[in-house]
Amino acid sequence: MHPPGESMGSIFRVRNLCQGLSKLSHKSFIFTPFKYFDDWGPLVEFVSIPVISKGEGLNLSKFFYRFIRKILDLPIISNYTFLNPIIFNYMVDRISQKLLNVIKEESIHLDVIIGETEVGGLILNKIKDKINFPVIVDYQNFWPEELIEHKIIKRNSRRYNRLIDMEQKIIDQSDLVITPSIALKNYLLKYFLKNNKTKIKAIINGGIPALDKPIIKKLPPKIINAGMVVHRSNFKLFLKSIPFVLKKYPDIQIYVTRKGENLKKTIKLAKKLNLNINFYWRETYNEFLNLLSQCHVGVVTSSYELTRKLGFVTKIYDYFSVGIPVVGNDIGGWTSIIPQEKVGLLSSNDPEDLANKIIYFIENPDKANEYGKRGIELLKNKYSIIFSAQKLIKCIEMIQN
Repeated sequence: MHPPGESMGSIFRVRNLCQGLSKLSHKSFIFTPFKYFDDWGPLVEFVSIPVISKGEGLNLSKFFYRFIRKILDLPIISNYTFLNPIIFNYMVDRISQKLLNVIKEESIHLDVIIGETEVGGLILNKIKDKINFPVIVDYQNFWPEELIEHKIIKRNSRRYNRLIDMEQKIIDQSDLVITPSIALKNYLLKYFLKNNKTKIKAIINGGIPALDKPIIKKLPPKIINAGMVVHRSNFKLFLKSIPFVLKKYPDIQIYVTRKGENLKKTIKLAKKLNLNINFYWRETYNEFLNLLSQCHVGVVTSSYELTRKLGFVTKIYDYFSVGIPVVGNDIGGWTSIIPQEKVGLLSSNDPEDLANKIIYFIENPDKANEYGKRGIELLKNKYSIIFSAQKLIKCIEMIQN
């Protein structure tokens, strides 16, 4: 449901599951209303869903996607347009019918079909009685809570209650629900499936190591926060920690992604704090990994909102892949992986504490190397794409039997 280059976490999730399935010799189809020209390998096929016109190949554009996102960020307008039940249901019905047409016209035979996010699940459940294969919904977070945090809807409002009913129907009607984090799985079980504990499974994302071992770092120290510059990434905490690092290492180089809805606000704050930040963007993934591999520490800051705890910040897999230690703030939920796997350190919500954790790895290169090696090993074993795909296959076999 996202065009290329937009929702990086969602695309990472889908791509990594496909990569793992390909390693196990399974073929995957990606149904999308957007045009993808990426090559995900010979066993992954993109199938276009022409939702705008009867004509072949007429797809949604990035501009239209961004327009919808802009509208959704405006409470009054969004509630009268895309969140209006009549308009929302029309869009879901249209996409589901177009999807069904493509599956039938191209005679695509599947063992299972997976809906990405609740909207994808809703689309599939609309046509479930017309297809002869199970439906899995891949929750990536919890949409009603996201809308509350963005002040689009109010808790316990009529709109909120309608969305909660929608969530309940999606879960009830699907054959299985999967989540990228244990925290999200437990949340859905608590509020929607108190009796059937086996219907929701956590399938943690897998990753691919880019290096066999961390490279030797050159000075001056380089620190990177490679996440999208959005509200939930809590860049305010990160930027406020930098002056404490600069006191000890005035020549340190700081890198922040030049992408995200809060970019202008973050650049403005950096200027206010008199910080010289390298706002970067690399055109290819390999160029990005090359930059990342030269960094001494990878930082992942987060807000303390529920949805940040429920989701999973996939950017840390990039840190793991090149063997750099991770420093973040302890928000609970998915962040527990960092101390549990000994791949980094967590701080409190105090900027100086965060700075001290960053400084620790600069001053202790042997420890940084040790933690970095563990990150690479994680992606070779416990959090490999094959391990995730194997778990998905087991889930599929479970609902087919």
